[in-house]
Amino acid sequence: MPGEDEVNFERVTKVYREETGKKTLTPLEASFYDKLATYLRRLEESAVREAAKDPNSTKSVMLQDELRKARKKRDQIFTYRERKLALLASSRASGADVAVPSLPTQERVLFEGMVDLLRRARKDAFGGSPFGAEEALPPEGAARPEAREGPAGMRVIKAEETKRARVAPTLKDHVVVHVLEDLPPFAGLDTTYHLKKEDVVTLPKTIAQILVDRGKARIVQIPGASP
Repeated sequence: MPGEDEVNFERVTKVYREETGKKTLTPLEASFYDKLATYLRRLEESAVREAAKDPNSTKSVMLQDELRKARKKRDQIFTYRERKLALLASSRASGADVAVPSLPTQERVLFEGMVDLLRRARKDAFGGSPFGAEEALPPEGAARPEAREGPAGMRVIKAEETKRARVAPTLKDHVVVHVLEDLPPFAGLDTTYHLKKEDVVTLPKTIAQILVDRGKARIVQIPGASP
């Protein structure tokens, strides 16, 4: 069973060859990296003891050489597996049903984190609001409905308020803003905004105020313009 495999120089070399020799991940037990760390720690302790006795002895030189090679192979193993995990995570995030072999605990956490991050990035890139669902931008020029306090502090909107006709936006409804950071695309009433850092654009006041409140833009004062 994989969980019963001892981690020593021979095992590390075997895993290294498998990872460099094929595109798929080699199944490894959950405790692989923990056992690898234990092996390297013991090897280092032995190397230090022998070096204290005689740093030029054959045993001391061999232990130092094994330690150096084992550390290098450990780093290369993780790098190769990290790349393969990234490809699997990308496929999983896109909705593909990919098979993932048994993974060490550290890699399982890494894989699940990458999948979650990629899914959220896809959602933002495909039109998600950068401000969150609860802060979706109101339609351009639309009046904010009046609300009253309901039970337990809930805000209740009157039905007649939702039926008000939308007022067409005018120049007075817009302001010039300086964008302070790149923003994911987000939808307005008649267009999708693609704002990048250092852009200077004219936006509806409602959208501009949300950006300013969140530190993503600042209003540019135009001389002679009405407030």
